[in-house]
Amino acid sequence: MGYSCKGVCNDFKGEKIPNGSRYLYGQKRCTLCSIFLMVQSVRCPCCGALLRTNPRGKKQ
Repeated sequence: MGYSCKGVCNDFKGEKIPNGSRYLYGQKRCTLCSIFLMVQSVRCPCCGALLRTNPRGKKQ
């Protein structure tokens, strides 16, 4: 099964966080839709892909 963005994710879009990590505020990122979401599930409500809950790398 292939994943594709259907545009539903814009309803769950997370707010911008000034000078902070979105992950610390409970937002999750869908790599397929390229958007931060405020949802409780581990999958994107739009495309069904797994959401990222941690940043890929640490700032140095």
